[in-house]
Order: sequence, then C-alpha cells, then structure tokens
Amino acid sequence: MIKELKATQKAIRDLLDVLKETEGEIDSIDTLIRKSHDKISKLEERVIDITSKMRKTERKIHKKLNKIARVKKEIFKAKTERQVEMFEKEYERLMKELRALDKAYAKLQKRYEKIVLKEERLVEEEMLLEERAQELTKRQGASIAKLSKTMAKLGSRLAGRVR
Repeated sequence: MIKELKATQKAIRDLLDVLKETEGEIDSIDTLIRKSHDKISKLEERVIDITSKMRKTERKIHKKLNKIARVKKEIFKAKTERQVEMFEKEYERLMKELRALDKAYAKLQKRYEKIVLKEERLVEEEMLLEERAQELTKRQGASIAKLSKTMAKLGSRLAGRVR
C-alpha cells in the first residue's frame, strides 16, 4: 500500500510540474501575442497614414494631368510664336512636377507594400502563437482532469484505509 501511495504521490507531483510548466509557457506565449498585436496595430496605423498620403498624391497627379491637358489645348489654340513658347514652358514645368509626383507615389507604394507584407508575417506569427497556446491549454486541461482523477482515487484509497 505504501508503494502505491508513493507512486500516486509521484504521479501527482509530476502532474503539478506539468501544470506549472504549461502555465509558464502559456504566459510567455500570451506576452508574445500581446507584443505581436501591438506591432500589428502600429503597422496598421502606418498603412492608414501611407494610404492617405497616396490618395493625396493621386489627387495632385490628376490635377496636374488636367492642367497638362488644358495647356496642350492652349498650345494648339495659340496664335503667336510667343504664346506657343510660353505654353510649352508651362507644359515642361507641369511635366517635371508630374514626374516628381510619380516618383513620390512610387516610393509611397513601395513603403505600403513593404509594411503590408510585414503585417501579414506578423499576423501569421500571431496565429501560430495562438494555436500553440490553445494546444497548451488543452494539454493543461487534460493534466488537470488526470490530476483530479488521481486525487479522487487517492482520496478513496485513504478513506478505505481509515475505515
């Protein structure tokens, strides 16, 4: 009987150790999930900011294109050589500004894509961490069930022994 009690006591200690271990792992995973979630939130803010800048740049590009179209019409309507030169200079200036806006837009687009990829990686990482936490929680639940079963068995043995 003493051997059985010692074996039961060892099994209980082992289960308690498993519970402590899984609890520690779950806590560390939860910390990692919170950090990942915070990073994702910051990236989402940056995405919103960049998207706003991209829309503003798109509006500027469209305004420039409209001005360029008007200047082209004016070039064809010009009656003197001086007017043609003036409109051509205006056209060149607008084209230069358009190229600068295109470059700025391309940079914003690259930043946007880079941030979105980073955000996607973090979301995948967060999902894996959550899956791991669920596995550990299930394992912990099974250990608790096994522990309570072992404790009940021990209690019934002790109760039988006391009678």
